[in-house]
Amino acid sequence: MELGGEISDLQRPLAGHVTLYDPADPSVSWHVYLGPTGTRLHYAGSGVGRAERFHCLMQLFFPKLHDWTLPPGQDEYDFLYQQAHRGGTTLAEVRQILLRLTQEGLAHFLVLLHHKSQVKREDHSRLPLNPILLALNWMDVVKSVEREVRMWAGLRYRVPSPFARFHLPPHKVNQLYEFWSLCPRESYLAKLSPPQLQRCVELFSRDACGYELARELHASPAQVVQGVLPLVQAGILLVRPFQEPEPPKKLGPKVACVDDSPAILSSVTQILQRSGYEVIPIADPRQVIATLEQEKPALVLLDVLMPELNGYELCKLIRQHAELRHIPIVFLTGKDGLVDKVRAKLLGVREYLTKPVDAEQLRRCVQQVLAHV
Repeated sequence: MELGGEISDLQRPLAGHVTLYDPADPSVSWHVYLGPTGTRLHYAGSGVGRAERFHCLMQLFFPKLHDWTLPPGQDEYDFLYQQAHRGGTTLAEVRQILLRLTQEGLAHFLVLLHHKSQVKREDHSRLPLNPILLALNWMDVVKSVEREVRMWAGLRYRVPSPFARFHLPPHKVNQLYEFWSLCPRESYLAKLSPPQLQRCVELFSRDACGYELARELHASPAQVVQGVLPLVQAGILLVRPFQEPEPPKKLGPKVACVDDSPAILSSVTQILQRSGYEVIPIADPRQVIATLEQEKPALVLLDVLMPELNGYELCKLIRQHAELRHIPIVFLTGKDGLVDKVRAKLLGVREYLTKPVDAEQLRRCVQQVLAHV
């Protein structure tokens, strides 16, 4: 894998804050912070799992400082600078830690860069690092991590990154122990002691990620992932994303709003969406019947005064349609006369709201009408 070639193939040079998202696990992202010319690297790290990554790498590279705890939600860059500022360590040591963290983060960034056709990239002009503690030659750091990049690139077909979680189904625990007892002596798994293996089983049972396993086993994440890979290949361990995607929010009932005024459509849409309804805005009265046939809304809000087809005419068309006649209709209009309200009632209109529409009145009306459908 020629890293220089991959970098030169970019349509535009890397500069500023660049983010790559992992196509194999969209919850994982990697960041690099470069100077405006793209020749100086200021930092590289992850967008998620900062605590897991930080605690693992601190134990691996700086065991004397392994008891440092990254506060929830804090960036490791700021945390390390504060440690130096408070006298917990020297600025020189902070730079050494940041260098090691940057090298490890850059390796994973470059793996994704190799798969650039499958990732999204976000560029930001301002570097949010204050102060800038590192100013490294970009290509020098790239060359220093070539071996690690190749290693992780080879693992991606099974394990995307150290953030991948390993799940052991309960019914496969005995199968894991049997696999361990039979695997070759020179293998990584065979060298695990029974207590270590027991601890791994406990971690697998709670879907620990590669960084957490590496921290427990006092080994590099790549070594640990390579070591448990045979369990993945045998179907004993399942690989899961670092963060499961949130299930899509269930939308409330569909409400169609017919009005030739963009302002009214926008206002009604915002009011009802905030209350959980799915709003179908229709600006062209000629498209009403076709749209209602397709969307099958639970309620129609219908403007009365529109060109070409007014609300009364549309109401008649809806009531004459076999598939739509049951849908309740609420009129929205600026006309507030008694004759108009009587005429609306004769057409089967449930309610009659006058403009400008009051948000609370609209929500209450929609709720009450749908409650009696």
